[in-house]
Amino acid sequence: MVHKNTKLLIDGYEFELTGFSCENGFTTVMVRVSGNGESQADLKGWVLEMCAGEPSRFEGVEIVSCEKRRRRGAWTPATAIKTSYELTGDIGISGVAVSDWIGRYEDDPDVEYRLVFDTELAFEPFGVALIFSDRTRVSEDKIGSPAEPASKIWTTPVEKSFCLYIVVPEGYKPVNACKAAVSVSKRMVYLTHIKNDTEQNGKALKAILTGAVRIVASVPLRSAQGAGDDVQIGACDCFEINDTIGYADEGTLFDWRDIVISPKQKSLDLTLLNAHCGKSVYRLDGKLTIDCKHCE
Repeated sequence: MVHKNTKLLIDGYEFELTGFSCENGFTTVMVRVSGNGESQADLKGWVLEMCAGEPSRFEGVEIVSCEKRRRRGAWTPATAIKTSYELTGDIGISGVAVSDWIGRYEDDPDVEYRLVFDTELAFEPFGVALIFSDRTRVSEDKIGSPAEPASKIWTTPVEKSFCLYIVVPEGYKPVNACKAAVSVSKRMVYLTHIKNDTEQNGKALKAILTGAVRIVASVPLRSAQGAGDDVQIGACDCFEINDTIGYADEGTLFDWRDIVISPKQKSLDLTLLNAHCGKSVYRLDGKLTIDCKHCE
């Protein structure tokens, strides 16, 4: 049977193959999972079938890493282990069991998983199994041909930390950090495409963002006497950036219009460092994010 579909719908959950590559002795498989609102329960895990034609070939393969990202955000560690009867019951397929919560509703975040194995494995159509609290369900169909590679591969979002120092005059103290207004502007930032000597992701070019950004913060102050006056204090500084934002094929370039640099929401924190002669010194810590406005 020929399997050409890269998506599979089972019990209200859609599984989509978003990437498959074998290079430098490793195999990388990327699968995105989302609910469509038709399932009666949230998932607590799922199983990815490996080496379906000859399961014994997977016995000596080890998992190098497993990562996940929700709504195409930052990659974070996830838990995956090779299947066994004790973990998943007799589901009839061998592969990798991923332990993670996935919501069943359409407005729940989709989750993309990236699994890396220590052996180069030829692509084979694979099935999946759902793990619920009281049962498992194995797909009747399989996911076929891997998705066509994108001409550009983003490695964003990139998060970078920054800190600003604020001297608060006598008789005032800062309001909560969440009340601070922070803006980021580019200062002599260059977008450069260079030859990808490492051949990472199979792309010929590497795109690098280099230069500096200027961060300006405005922090509201509260009068110690409770006078109710509206006072704000400002601080600014420049911070260097030198980050790879992605990889591309020959003839395909990243564009400034696709990139946004902004403060990360809910990342601000105020710390009192010192007080002398009525004045106080605070450090405002935060993060900025380099991200793409849209992906291919």
